[in-house]
Amino acid sequence: MDEGWVERGGARLHYLEWRPAEPDGHLHEPSLFLLHGLSSNARVWARVARLVPARRIVALDQRSHGPSDRPDTGYALEELVADAAHAIRELGLGRPLVAGHSWGAATAVSLAATHPELASGLVVVDGPTSSFSRFMTWEQAAERMQPPLPVYPSLGKATAAQAADLGEAWGDDLVDFVSAGLVEAPGGGLTPTLTAPVRLQILRELYDFQPELLFASVEGPILLAMAGRVWAGAPAEFVEGRRRSVGEVQELRPDAQVRWYESHHDVPLIRPAELALDMDRTAVAAAFWSLAREAAGLAASSRGGWSRPAQGEGGEWDAKDVLGHVSSTQAAMAAVIAAPPQAGNEGAGAVAFDSSRWNASQVRRRKERTPAELAEEMRRGSEQVQAALMAADMDAPIRIGPYEGEPLNAAMEAMLRHQRGHLAELRDALR
Repeated sequence: MDEGWVERGGARLHYLEWRPAEPDGHLHEPSLFLLHGLSSNARVWARVARLVPARRIVALDQRSHGPSDRPDTGYALEELVADAAHAIRELGLGRPLVAGHSWGAATAVSLAATHPELASGLVVVDGPTSSFSRFMTWEQAAERMQPPLPVYPSLGKATAAQAADLGEAWGDDLVDFVSAGLVEAPGGGLTPTLTAPVRLQILRELYDFQPELLFASVEGPILLAMAGRVWAGAPAEFVEGRRRSVGEVQELRPDAQVRWYESHHDVPLIRPAELALDMDRTAVAAAFWSLAREAAGLAASSRGGWSRPAQGEGGEWDAKDVLGHVSSTQAAMAAVIAAPPQAGNEGAGAVAFDSSRWNASQVRRRKERTPAELAEEMRRGSEQVQAALMAADMDAPIRIGPYEGEPLNAAMEAMLRHQRGHLAELRDALR
């Protein structure tokens, strides 16, 4: 793990970064960009990051959190989104999969909806899926979410308090996480980096936030990674409303995937392995969505040239044939992922998959479709890929197709390289 700083508007923002220790020449894309919750810090993601070793991962300490600067102002949601967007650009992350925990999910949702050029998809980790004002008054919210800030006599006492909260999920690897969230208190001891006045500013923004207006604008897969448990004594109407609001997101975005973890609010600490796997699945789906987005851009910007020769399979395809091939491949991916074992189709009598014949037949079937229609088929295929991946064993062997027998995770990356190669051919042909 490395760390560094970016600066925006005079505020220095700290970040943590994880890169593959031994890159194999095929760094998995997209990268991950992670945002912590209120009174937390970037180290809340350390357990998850260690379980996604093939991707570049950056976790930002938002202002007044971790070692980042603590200005008195700049906590409006648009400012926090601008901080995150600046970090993505400065660090060259391209279009990462953006994930936010709790309050960080508000920044993540806003970023993904308003800056699709900077976000390939969205993961909401037990964050807001609808307005808090639907469930409680501002006075109730302020009382619930603004308890007195604690002062600890020592780091040992602070870690003991966190250990008591987490129970079996606690481990000594979290001592640095606890330490990163504390500063020296004016009267001695240690207190959270977030002051009461700043916390109140953030809470007011969070209370007024309306995420339900934004999900439809996200250009990529959405995962709602929700905690199945709430705090002791939570009002029944809050629990019911929370479940209902998740269902409403799915009505807005039928492709959105939902996970309910056997966990309290701190899912990245309590269920890191499950969350890491689901985020990685979503990242694979985001990569296919990005291919569809690029194809749509080519279809919209090109004023012809689709009959120009392109390399393709066997060197006989024109540019639209190549797009038809890419589209048919993406449309078939969900079926490939979900294919069961083929009983009686193994051994000496098995018939090998003839990829050239299959590809040619699929291209012929798409001859009359427009480039825009083919790009839309790719997008629909991407939605189906995410749903199939969420139900799949990523280590299980592929059962059909040219990558038969390879583990699903490796086969997906090989297929993404295949698709990217053909889109590069398209770009060259359409110049």
